Amino acid sequence: MKQPSGWIELPPMTPGIKPNRLMVFLPGESSAELFTPVALAWQLKFPSAVCIIFQPPHKASLWWEKHSSRRDAAPACAKVVARQIRGQQHELGLIASQTTVIGFAQGATIALELARSATAAALSDERPSARQAGHTKQAVHKHPAAQLCSIVVAYAAQLARPLLADERVPCSVHLIHGDLDHRVPAIYGHQAYKSLKAAGADVTWDLIADTAHTIGQDGVIVGTMRAMQSIFRGRRKGQVPTLH
Repeated sequence: MKQPSGWIELPPMTPGIKPNRLMVFLPGESSAELFTPVALAWQLKFPSAVCIIFQPPHKASLWWEKHSSRRDAAPACAKVVARQIRGQQHELGLIASQTTVIGFAQGATIALELARSATAAALSDERPSARQAGHTKQAVHKHPAAQLCSIVVAYAAQLARPLLADERVPCSVHLIHGDLDHRVPAIYGHQAYKSLKAAGADVTWDLIADTAHTIGQDGVIVGTMRAMQSIFRGRRKGQVPTLH
C-alpha cells in the first residue's frame, strides 16, 4: 500500500510555544492543499496544536483506487498512516492522548480504522528506536489497548469492515454527516454509529441539515465542539490534554 505522497504542516498559531496537541487531517477526494482551509478553521479553535494534512497517494486524491475493495484497502492504508502518525508523535514529543484524527470520505473510513484497537495493536509489536521508546512506553502505560489517538472525528464516513465480536474502540469517535450527501449517503454513517455503539464505544452521531458531500462551517463548528467535549471529559478523568 502506498504511503501518503506528502503532507502540509501548520505550526501552532500561538507563537513561541511548544505544541500540546497533534491534529492529523486525512482528506478524501481532495488534495492536502485544498483541505488546508478546513485545517485552519479547526486550528482557530486549537491555536496551540500542530496540524498535519496528509496527501492521499493516488490520482484524484484518493487513498485507494476505485476498483479496490474498501474492506481490504482501508485497513492497509490505516497501517501505513498509523506509522506516519507515530513518527510525527515521536518527533513532536506527543502521545496518543494528545492526538486527534480528522477524516473526510475515504479519509474518514481510514480514521475509523485508526480508532480500532486492532490497528494500533498491530503496530505495537514493531520495535521503536531508542528515541521513541520512552514515548511508546508512556503511551502504552496510559492506554493498555495500544491506542494511537484519543479522538477521531469522521465526516461522511463508513466502516470498511464489521467490528469483531470482542473488538474494543478505545478512543472517542464523533461521526458527522450531511443529510444531502449523495456520494456517501448518511445511512452509512448511521450504520457505523450503531455498530460502534453496540461495541461499547464512546461515539456520537450528528446529521448536518442542508449539507451535501462537504465540510462547511456548520460541520467545523460541530466537529470542534465534539472534540472539545471529549478533551474536557478527559481532563476531568485526570488526563493531560489542553485546549490552548
